[in-house]
Amino acid sequence: MRTPHAPDCSLVFPPHPAWVRTARETVRTMLTAARRSDLAETAVALTSEAVTNAVNACLAKGCRTPVTLSAEWAGPGHLRVLVHDGAAGLPVRRYPACPDDESGRGLMLIERGADAWGVCTHGPGRGKAMWFVVGAPAVRAPRSPVGCADCTGLETARREAVKNGDRRRIEDATVAVRSHFRDAHLLPVRAR
Repeated sequence: MRTPHAPDCSLVFPPHPAWVRTARETVRTMLTAARRSDLAETAVALTSEAVTNAVNACLAKGCRTPVTLSAEWAGPGHLRVLVHDGAAGLPVRRYPACPDDESGRGLMLIERGADAWGVCTHGPGRGKAMWFVVGAPAVRAPRSPVGCADCTGLETARREAVKNGDRRRIEDATVAVRSHFRDAHLLPVRAR
């Protein structure tokens, strides 16, 4: 299990392959600080795959929007990692990957290595978010954003802030919308 004050982290970087290593090492450092080296091999490998997919998607589609990596402790002993990029479209899983192929195995590795994972295009901003969980007991799927009263209320507050032009309120409201969407609709929740 993690230590009582294990850190969460986030990293925003340009969509360039040089940042894949930094993303991996960020997750490795987080796990080391939390004394969870038992998750390191899997979490670092899956982070590498998710970030590589995001960077490659951006490069292929000419997207210059920064990639965002978020890693957080979702509950006792399990880590959630989310990678968001601004490139349109969803990643494609290729079956079967030929032994000579240099790419095309990322989603298959994430699917096999993670306790839970997914990709979503719904939410604030363009692009998509890929997430995975390691070290988790059974998890249930996140709930649908369709008809979510919290989403409606938070988005109404954000629009009002935009309408009034209050930069601080716009930033706060945008963070609230994204945080709620991530926690309630993108990321899995531990089964109770």
